[in-house]
Amino acid sequence: MIIAEYTLDHPFLRETLQRVPGIEVTWEDSYTDPDGQMWTIAWIDCADLDVLDLAIADDPTVARPTVLTEAGGRRLYRFTLVGEGAEASIMPLVVEAGGVQLEITASGEGWRNRTRFPSREAFEQVYRFCLEHEVDFEFHRIYERSEILDHDLPALSDAQRATLTEAVDSGYLDIPRQSSLDELGERLGISESAASERFRRGVKNLTEQTIYPDTD
Repeated sequence: MIIAEYTLDHPFLRETLQRVPGIEVTWEDSYTDPDGQMWTIAWIDCADLDVLDLAIADDPTVARPTVLTEAGGRRLYRFTLVGEGAEASIMPLVVEAGGVQLEITASGEGWRNRTRFPSREAFEQVYRFCLEHEVDFEFHRIYERSEILDHDLPALSDAQRATLTEAVDSGYLDIPRQSSLDELGERLGISESAASERFRRGVKNLTEQTIYPDTD
């Protein structure tokens, strides 16, 4: 088993990511309905929700955008993938190859993926698919299962690593606490809710990869 980290310049929501300043997307789920239509659910955080609505309405890779809920200045959207967004989606291949998406985030710099694969060969299938569909692929690193159990560097995303580091530097973890979650977000240039999510995901990943019992 391996965990791979890589960034894709995927067409899905590309125009929205380029048009909306400070946007941050956090993937939650993807599925295919009985009619074969692909759907994605994701949190979107940005400063100007009106600009976001206009960008999504004009984006050629999604249809039928629906706001499922809104909290802390973020919105949880459900989209139908259409056009290039559906054609170049790696989700069906990841599932077919026995992979599991652990985390996907996106900004103007692209889609950052953290995926668990049963083998390097399964990961290479996704890589070849991206080449065939002209999706730019930037590889970051691969963690072997043995590396994780031997307590090498945990597979944190850059955003999670920066958040946990800033939490220590700002005194957020001190007793008594020297800064608030809102102040932590300000130091990172993100919202309080986004800082909270990054922090919790980072702590969860560290716990699962270091002290949590191996359930496999």
